[in-house]
Amino acid sequence: MRILTVLFITLSVVFFVSPCLTYAQEPLLPLNIIKMNQEKVKLGKRLFNDVLLSKSKIFSCASCHHANKAYSDGKAFSLGTDGKLLTMNTPSLEYIGLNYYFTWTGKFSSLNNHLDMLITSPKIMNNTWETIIKRLSSNKDYPQLFSQAGYSNISQNSVRNAIISFELSLSRPSRFDLYLKGDTQQLTTEEIKGYQLFKDYGCSSCHQGMNIGGNMRQKFGVMRAYFNENNLKLRDYGYFNTSQKENDKYYFRVPSLRNVSKTAPYFHDASAKTLKKAIRIMFKYQLGIFPSDQDVENIEAFLKSLDAVYE
Repeated sequence: MRILTVLFITLSVVFFVSPCLTYAQEPLLPLNIIKMNQEKVKLGKRLFNDVLLSKSKIFSCASCHHANKAYSDGKAFSLGTDGKLLTMNTPSLEYIGLNYYFTWTGKFSSLNNHLDMLITSPKIMNNTWETIIKRLSSNKDYPQLFSQAGYSNISQNSVRNAIISFELSLSRPSRFDLYLKGDTQQLTTEEIKGYQLFKDYGCSSCHQGMNIGGNMRQKFGVMRAYFNENNLKLRDYGYFNTSQKENDKYYFRVPSLRNVSKTAPYFHDASAKTLKKAIRIMFKYQLGIFPSDQDVENIEAFLKSLDAVYE
């Protein structure tokens, strides 16, 4: 009996002292910040903002990914280099390094391949790596900047690596991360209720892990059809457009919910203009549930606790 009592006390101390155990069983995980080579990050940021990457020398990556909007742009659809609106909403780039899949449909599983597509797409940068390398090599600043960042030359690989280093550096912890690590004062009562509802209703079955999404594809319209078959656009077929498999129709990458309050409008087709509407759509079409107004308020409050905290 004495041994059992000592064991119980020991386990109790471990439970209350160890910060890991406070979130070990949670579907969401706190953010781990990776130390980055700051010279590469600085170079990547400059490239990200440089119009030399586009064929027209008019567009940069930053043209559609604004720092004050969590690296989305707040528009339903961005303007492409051909002067026409793109067919899908511009997603946020913050926390992109935590994704398993990239683009709305999850077409790519590599950031290198994703960046290659953006550079060469006729609707986005409409450029070639050969042209970009020539431009950067003949620029008065870039040869030295690449050297300072530790690159032996300016190449497709070094340009990609620098830009991706910058993208990876965009991850910042939120109040919710601090809450998961044991600082329970970080969240309000309403936010904590919202998190519990988020789990109880099953939202965390898809929006899970460290990125609270980004690690799977899911059908848009699990419980009922979301798309109007009489007004269906090619983009709405989702991952089917890549795989050509019937089972992949209407499948999209589950987006991260980090900084979600800053990235309206929502979904690939920008069909939800507000966060509340996006929450209700998820309940109706993904869960088949009609929540109370108070539940929506609480969940929205929780989602706002996922906003990055900047020093």
